[in-house]
Amino acid sequence: YRRCSKRARRRRLRRARCLLASSPVDARCADYHIAWICPVVDIEFLPARLMLDKEHPTPPYDTHYDENTYICGTINGHAVVVATCPPGETGNVNAGRLTGSMFKTFPNIRMAVLVGIGGGIPSPEVSEDALENVHLGDVVVGWPGDGKPACIYHDRGRSKGDGQFEMIDTIRNPDWRLTNALSMLVVDNELGQTTFIDQLARLQRSKAKRKFVRPRLKHDKLFKAAYRHASDYRSTCTTCDSSELVQRPQRSEEEQQTLVFHRGRIATGNAVIQDGKLRDEIRTRCDGALCVEMEAAGIDANRRCLVIRGISDYADSHKSDMWRSYAAGNAAAFTRELLCRIQPGDVKKMDPEG
Repeated sequence: YRRCSKRARRRRLRRARCLLASSPVDARCADYHIAWICPVVDIEFLPARLMLDKEHPTPPYDTHYDENTYICGTINGHAVVVATCPPGETGNVNAGRLTGSMFKTFPNIRMAVLVGIGGGIPSPEVSEDALENVHLGDVVVGWPGDGKPACIYHDRGRSKGDGQFEMIDTIRNPDWRLTNALSMLVVDNELGQTTFIDQLARLQRSKAKRKFVRPRLKHDKLFKAAYRHASDYRSTCTTCDSSELVQRPQRSEEEQQTLVFHRGRIATGNAVIQDGKLRDEIRTRCDGALCVEMEAAGIDANRRCLVIRGISDYADSHKSDMWRSYAAGNAAAFTRELLCRIQPGDVKKMDPEG
């Protein structure tokens, strides 16, 4: 009886070990601590994957509950999971649906970054320093440095009878470690100690490297807010009146080859903005926002995140697709450079709930 009992215990122990080795979905998914969300699959997903040092097989998870598809890998020692929306299904609602499942499947996510393209909101006053003006291809990162929210839900509120709009919703600021690393990155950039060139070189390692070539300077045109585009969407403003262009100092050849980023407020909403006047109203409504996008509020419903957007257009009627891949590549390169300033061990110690 004792021999049988010992034999049975051994069988149970072997069975338990096999189950532990083959099944622990939670244990394996729990190894990932950074969520990289890039909603526009055909524009933002490729540069995100090119920033990974190595891709891992995606851990098994409950696909009946979670319909998302993930890419897992590492960035400078960080365990990163990359997620995107299905084609054509972007915006705050779909971003919320994506991350609602994601943050349950990967329960130990410590920080999240929302990376992709957005519409630039130029300042009403042109700076004499060409690098201070927002241009196509630049990167805007949400920044709460003035004590106000880094990102604002611009179209959620109350429309008043006197034409005023009262916003009633705010979005949480990013994790402290991300904003602290951003401060360090700013100083490193001023000292010439960033490696943006190395990060951008990763984009040239794919067969689609021509997507990430910078469009020619003549295609970076900022028109006055009230001036409407003179032809169809796919045209490149060749028939638009050049006298309606905003006069801004041009960047030097060297500056054009530099990854330029701006810290500032980002506006999020439920619609693509292709109206210069509305864009400027959003800027005023959101205390000088530099960029407008469509997913941050959806992600914030599940977890705070840092919003990083490459400027692909000026959110006006002259909007085109020419700068989208280049801007998405710059945003991805900036994000990798930022993550390289955070110790992986520090991320693991953070509160999973953010």
